[in-house]
Amino acid sequence: MNPGLFNWCLNWCQTPFYIPSDIRFSGSKWCLTPIKTPIKAQFKRSLLVVLLLAGGCALQPTVSGTSVAWDERQAQLAGLSEWQARGRIAVKSADGGGQGNIQWFQAGADSRIFLRGPFGFGAYEISWGAESIEVVGKSGEVQVAYSGPNAAERFLRDQLGWSFPAMSLRYWMLGVPDPAFDSHAQYDTEGWLVGIQQNGWSVGYEGFKVWNDIWLPKRVVLNHDGARVKLVIDDWVL
Repeated sequence: MNPGLFNWCLNWCQTPFYIPSDIRFSGSKWCLTPIKTPIKAQFKRSLLVVLLLAGGCALQPTVSGTSVAWDERQAQLAGLSEWQARGRIAVKSADGGGQGNIQWFQAGADSRIFLRGPFGFGAYEISWGAESIEVVGKSGEVQVAYSGPNAAERFLRDQLGWSFPAMSLRYWMLGVPDPAFDSHAQYDTEGWLVGIQQNGWSVGYEGFKVWNDIWLPKRVVLNHDGARVKLVIDDWVL
């Protein structure tokens, strides 16, 4: 709220204010006799609260052009334990890249991802939790397995050549920051979320669509030190 308006409200609450309260009929017209009846301080304080709340609403990231209440949406999605997404993925880095189809199944802290066609290698199933990751090939054999703290991050560093905050991706996919770390959100002039800065990564959002009454990303682009991951999401299941 504007500081000048705030101070005016405080001064107004402390200033006696009166209303006319005696109206009489005299001859052919009504006559109003001003009798000084002060407005109760409680009523004035209530009006002040309304003014302060109205001013505080301007601080929310909902801007003219969109009706999305981003704070409420973030709280709702950060607590979402199960969801599915289907789409396409493209990865690019100094060592190469590739693209393919992706299906993502999230259940609590456990992620199960099916990749088909990335880098020309066929189909893979990746399952990871807080302290383990396993990659299974098309024929069902285990191709790679890691265990211990940061297993997914170590796997990605060894296989792709660059570190990746894998446990944060489940949140970034939904268009919310990982609640375990500090972050900075960016909005465009119409109030749409366009980016999240977190853990040295820049997460960009190129459009949202409503699924089950919730705005979810259509395209997510992650950038960090020359590495780029782009996800195009065709379908969500919540």
